[in-house]
Amino acid sequence: MASADDSRSTRGGDASTSSAHKKVDDRTTRLNRWSTCAISGHPLNPPLAADYLGNLYNREAIVEFLLGRCGSFADEEAEHRYANQLREGGQSFEHLKSLRDIFTLRLTPGKESGEAQVSSETVAPYICPVTDLSCLRYPFTALPDCGHAFSNRAISQMQDMACGLCGKPFLQEDVVPLIGTAEQIQDLRQQLDRRRAKKASKEGSKSKKRKLSTAG
Repeated sequence: MASADDSRSTRGGDASTSSAHKKVDDRTTRLNRWSTCAISGHPLNPPLAADYLGNLYNREAIVEFLLGRCGSFADEEAEHRYANQLREGGQSFEHLKSLRDIFTLRLTPGKESGEAQVSSETVAPYICPVTDLSCLRYPFTALPDCGHAFSNRAISQMQDMACGLCGKPFLQEDVVPLIGTAEQIQDLRQQLDRRRAKKASKEGSKSKKRKLSTAG
């Protein structure tokens, strides 16, 4: 009987240890996604961009990748990088076809104290400019039209549906969760065609206005 009790205790300890390891792994994964360009693997460094699935990129790296899709390379090294990205990324970047599939992202750098600090060792790379909440502990959302990003808590407080930094209006259906859950990413993937059509329509309207203004 004593032996059986010891066995149950050991199994319980293993489960606890496994859970602790999973939490550490999840936190490490989230930190990596919030601090690393999704396509180049290099540290994020402004100017930044995001796609409509909530992935983060160095703008220079994603523009180089999109040019590669068109068969345009600055040099041989750029061509090699593109080939490696296709090989390592598989279908992860299939949705990236043109500049319409990304938007400029404006993030607020983290601080070394307050809510930005996840632990004594880990400081969030970015925080919400309204609430100071950490991107590592709270869900964040971007507004594609202006590129500003906030914690979901801050977004929910914007009653007038206007960006809390620049005042640009936004629609709830257009916001993009950053580094979202698997369920959120699946929903965003289903919305890609609608977003592309809407963005193309906006760009077409702006082009017509410019032509009319020039003609006038």
